[in-house]
Amino acid sequence: NNIININNYGDENTKYITNDYIIKLLKNKPAKAIPELIKYTHFNENHPENQNIKITNKKEPYIKVRKNDKWELADRKDTINDLIDQKHSELSNTDLHSIVDNTFKQLEITRLERFNEKYMSDDKEFVNQLYKDTELVIINNSKVL
Repeated sequence: NNIININNYGDENTKYITNDYIIKLLKNKPAKAIPELIKYTHFNENHPENQNIKITNKKEPYIKVRKNDKWELADRKDTINDLIDQKHSELSNTDLHSIVDNTFKQLEITRLERFNEKYMSDDKEFVNQLYKDTELVIINNSKVL
């Protein structure tokens, strides 16, 4: 029997997330990078200590997050939007910009710029799709404990 201490939401162990992994996400499909990074962070089987967010009832407007070492209900929409913003910030890390500029082909840079432009301008269709994709990642990976 292994005892796993689940980190509080916002205090995840992210040391295993390398720049190479993030670059791969951004290079392949920037529009899917945020949901994939959320999945890799919060639902990674090798890091169960980060499984600190879950949707146990898809019909309710709440989400469960680990806070102060216990599970608490939070507003689903606000929490998911906050999570998306956090991951976008991680993907927009300044150190990554130099790697992108030096290793991406022009088409990949254009796709990434288009992704950022849609995100930053709050493109309604884009943001709605990003929200849905993120919500599905959480629903599909939530384990009822």
